[in-house]
Amino acid sequence: HETQTTCWDHPKMTDLFQSLADLNNVRFSAYRTAIKIRRLQKALCLDLLDLNTTSEVFKQHKLSQNDHLIGVQDVISCLTTIYSGLEEKHKDMVNVPLCVDMCLNWLLNVYDSGRTGKIRVQSLKIGLMSLSKGLLEEKYRYLFKEVAGPTEMCDQRQLGLLLHDAIQIPRQLGEVAAFGGSNIEPSVRSCFQQNHNKLEITVKQFIDWMRLEPQSMVWLPVLHRVAAAETAKHQAKCNICKECPIVGFRYRSLKHFNYDVCQSCFFSGRTAKGHKLHYPMVEYCIPTTSGEDVRDFTKVLKNKFRSKKYFAKHPRLGYLPVQTVLEGDNLET
Repeated sequence: HETQTTCWDHPKMTDLFQSLADLNNVRFSAYRTAIKIRRLQKALCLDLLDLNTTSEVFKQHKLSQNDHLIGVQDVISCLTTIYSGLEEKHKDMVNVPLCVDMCLNWLLNVYDSGRTGKIRVQSLKIGLMSLSKGLLEEKYRYLFKEVAGPTEMCDQRQLGLLLHDAIQIPRQLGEVAAFGGSNIEPSVRSCFQQNHNKLEITVKQFIDWMRLEPQSMVWLPVLHRVAAAETAKHQAKCNICKECPIVGFRYRSLKHFNYDVCQSCFFSGRTAKGHKLHYPMVEYCIPTTSGEDVRDFTKVLKNKFRSKKYFAKHPRLGYLPVQTVLEGDNLET
């Protein structure tokens, strides 16, 4: 009232977005984005919501016409059902009115930045499903099913709508540049080219393409890795900051024996003991098995005999998921 300005954001949402700025020192865009989205997911308690429940709530609210617009009141009603259900299971973690406000605020920021008071039904579904918890490939299946026609096939336009709605999530965090910008056409093209330019693709073809972590969607599999790594403890010591055990992601050198780096040193680009940033590393989001230990040991042995020139010529990092970009330039070197 003092400044006579209109504010669209809940004070808690403003705090949350300010806190995300701490993460800007993470050098690798796919990880930076995924960690921000993970923090958002937990603040909205969507990490407690399983995919199946999300899907059931959409049916219960008769949200079957994906191209229809839905007003704020209907969105609130749908979110109230979701959070009331979560509150029953997680009493002390879910404050229904606050969660409904925050989630509505986020959905409008992502899908109705001009504040018309309406969002597309499909956008609501894709936003909530992307941040629900569940197995990654199961999530791909649900997302595909949302946009596929009655034949359970998906054409270029439908895939385009899915990718467009999904990319709005990193876009709203100011992180879209690393994922090919808002232009999802190259991604759609790469998916259909991989399937011999057929007119429609099946769910299996979509999942096979998503496994390659295409540029516009790579934040989603990385979000799942970030979630898996959160509680992981690795029986190893970080060679830089000496943290032991390493909690979170562990990065093991494939050039030096017994050289491990924790995620905070790795993300901020610190190195030690003659280890260069371009040397190959392998990422683990869960503790290693003895088979993986042996495999890595063999790779280090091979790399020991390779010259500096070899690494300059073959800068295969082997950890950044955006190394497998299917379209556009290589983003992270």
